[in-house]
Amino acid sequence: MNTIGEYENIEEKSMTPKQRKLAYELISNPPPGSAIAAAKEYGIDLTLLVENLDLTVTQRLRKLYSVASFLQKVRQGNGAGR
Repeated sequence: MNTIGEYENIEEKSMTPKQRKLAYELISNPPPGSAIAAAKEYGIDLTLLVENLDLTVTQRLRKLYSVASFLQKVRQGNGAGR
């Protein structure tokens, strides 16, 4: 498995305030008939998508590793990881 340090040369960017505002406007009032409108109508929390897109690459990787570590511990705890 790769480590977070292997990705240190990736440019660290998150959304600009303007991009964030546009993203929230889009999910608040999605175009009728769009996939975003369908997802919102289905009940998907689109704010989670925007929040994750607002993270830097390193922050997203840290979240991924944290979840993977947690799942590994859960599997080992109930014997499913054997």
